[in-house]
Amino acid sequence: MEKSILFICESGISASLFVSKMLESLREHGLNYDVDYAPVQRVETKLSQQHYDVILLAPQIKRYEKELRSLLEEKSHESYVSGIQDDEFITMNIERILERIR
Repeated sequence: MEKSILFICESGISASLFVSKMLESLREHGLNYDVDYAPVQRVETKLSQQHYDVILLAPQIKRYEKELRSLLEEKSHESYVSGIQDDEFITMNIERILERIR
C-alpha cells in the first residue's frame, strides 16, 4: 500500500537530510511511499494541493499540533499526525518512525 507523507519542519533546512534518509530507508524496505516536506508557514498551501496519509512533525514544530489538527479538520483531511521525538530526529532513527506509520 502506498502512502503519502508530509514532513513539517521549522524552516526546511534540516528537512532535506531527514527526507533523504527516510527515502533511503523506505527503498531498503521495498515501500513505495511518497514523501514531501514543507516549512510550517507553507503547510496550508501543501494541504490545499494534496491529501497526505501521514503528517510528521519535527520536534520544534510539535507546538503547532493543535492548529494543524484544526486545519486538517477544516479541510476534511483525515491524516495520521505524529510528532517525531528529539532523539529520533537527532539520530535520524527512521526505523522507529516507520514502525509507527506503517
